[in-house]
Amino acid sequence: MTDHIEGAEITAFLDGEIASEDRARVDAHLVACAACGREWAALRHMKRVLSTSTRKTMPAELALSLERRFVSGTPWWKTPAKPSFWIPVGATAAAALAVGLWMSGARAADELPLEPLLAAHARYSAEALVPEQDLVASAYSDQLTAMYSDAPDAELE
Repeated sequence: MTDHIEGAEITAFLDGEIASEDRARVDAHLVACAACGREWAALRHMKRVLSTSTRKTMPAELALSLERRFVSGTPWWKTPAKPSFWIPVGATAAAALAVGLWMSGARAADELPLEPLLAAHARYSAEALVPEQDLVASAYSDQLTAMYSDAPDAELE
């Protein structure tokens, strides 16, 4: 047989939690398959050892401490009043502020000043060096050369 029984199904078989129609199939497979039979034997041995081991009781102070901590915990509205809540919140806010200030300083250094760009645009528009219909022409450079080829160099400056 090449199809093995899964460990969860072997555990259910061992605990008696498997359906009766599947029980016969699993039992036949455990007899025929040595690997699954070894796993079943190992699980059965572990279950016997654990069931016969001595049980220790939990210390009373540990049980009370766990009960106070998890069962009768503080209400959610009292949590923000504790310093253990505000210390990480404050540290996160300070880190976010520092990163934000650093990023705004880094961005300002990369930005172009807007006023000189607007002034240059206004100057070029006022001088009307290039007719607007020629701005989209594919022979734009040829048109500029033809337009200003007769002009002396002093006029171009």
